[in-house]
Amino acid sequence: MTAIPEPAAAAAAPDTDGPTAAADGPPTAADGMGGQVDVRSLAAQRPGEAMWLLVTEVDGAAGAVFAASIVPGPQPRAFGGDVLLHLAPGAGPDAGATVSVAVWTAAAEVLIPVAAWDLPDDGGWPERVRATVAFAMSVMTEIEQHVSLGEHDLVDLDAAAATAVPGLPWPLAGNSPVAAGG
Repeated sequence: MTAIPEPAAAAAAPDTDGPTAAADGPPTAADGMGGQVDVRSLAAQRPGEAMWLLVTEVDGAAGAVFAASIVPGPQPRAFGGDVLLHLAPGAGPDAGATVSVAVWTAAAEVLIPVAAWDLPDDGGWPERVRATVAFAMSVMTEIEQHVSLGEHDLVDLDAAAATAVPGLPWPLAGNSPVAAGG
């Protein structure tokens, strides 16, 4: 899954009320790169508030392509099979010097945590998470060839993150040909 699935593009329509690169906030999916932003360019900007990014393309090699769309709106949503980054200002005693970065994936109407870090806010976090994002995308692509990930089912990201548990959700096991007796 190295491109935006068609349904995700509709869910990630630009938020006309939110900030844009020309205004006071980070670039939005509507700015440049055909609805995408270079994740590495976001590293130069400290997130003022939490935001979700839909990863649209990543190459495992350091310094290569790493693109995402900012998921807009007060109720950000994604579809099954999507790989996402959640960025937020760091927490704790070194909050001013760190950024919280988490990799998530959506499947079977749930959000699955993949990995999370509180990293130095030195602009290098995209390269530190790149391999994990590339792994998550390749796993979701492989699983998608065998079971339905709920590609047309929306997941409310903030609500799902609050109740997420690690591991693949049970509905994926029920979708497999072996479980269905085929």
